Amino acid sequence: MSKKTIVNKTANLLLNIHVRPNAKTTAIREINSNNEIRMDIAADAQDGKANHELISYIKSILKIPSNQLEIIHGHKQRDKVLSISIADDNQSDLIERLRSEIQLK
Repeated sequence: MSKKTIVNKTANLLLNIHVRPNAKTTAIREINSNNEIRMDIAADAQDGKANHELISYIKSILKIPSNQLEIIHGHKQRDKVLSISIADDNQSDLIERLRSEIQLK
């Protein structure tokens, strides 16, 4: 009996995100050259509401399930690190999708 080798072709894309809660709308405001993201969040920063809004907004843009997104740092801070489990070859595509959503003030 032969054994099959399982190859993990996914990796975690880490995004540094600075959020501004209690904004009028949820929107990406800027992505700098280091792919650091500045966002407005239309939710209160209490009881995880802003974090939930952040996850919901990102998953709707990237069209991926929420179980592939996780805030791994900054649960109670404005500076957060979001981990996205995605195939290596799709990572640059995700950044471009996020860039296409930038809304200038």
